[in-house]
Amino acid sequence: MTADDGARGAGAVRRLLPTLRLLLGGSLGAAVALLLHVPAGGIFGAVAGSALVNIRWSGHRPARWLSRVGLLLLGCVAGARLDGGSLATLATLALPVLFGVLVLLAVDVGLALLLRRRFGFDLRTGLLACSPGGFSEMAAVAAEVGARTEVVVAVHLARIAAVVLVVMPLLIWFSGSPA
Repeated sequence: MTADDGARGAGAVRRLLPTLRLLLGGSLGAAVALLLHVPAGGIFGAVAGSALVNIRWSGHRPARWLSRVGLLLLGCVAGARLDGGSLATLATLALPVLFGVLVLLAVDVGLALLLRRRFGFDLRTGLLACSPGGFSEMAAVAAEVGARTEVVVAVHLARIAAVVLVVMPLLIWFSGSPA
């Protein structure tokens, strides 16, 4: 082994360290949230843990391969939830679903234009931040299309936290039944 080989190896480890820190922080955060039975603790804990790591060692982004593996896993989980029955149900509800999607898209465009005018966000960022899609999916799309990912993540995190921590307990309380 030459000195150049050692320097290349040390450089590779140095480049991988931020990704490993984020993975460790996210894993620990998810584990703690799941142990505490926080609703949606896996994702909230992972976000909180990796965010704390990123605050401590700011400016680090995960390696591109990690983002791609994460998207692959998200796609597999989403696809595993679809079956013939869910597609048949979608077919019977096609008109109401189409109407709902059009209303949501109109609201999304209106909110995105408001964010653009009030806060100066570009339209891509506003559309993805206000869209009714899933947290992880919108963050991934934002990164792919060059939107301000931190804005998209913050807005979706606030939306999901409000639903999980405020709306769900209220629904449970009003319905009188435990989760």
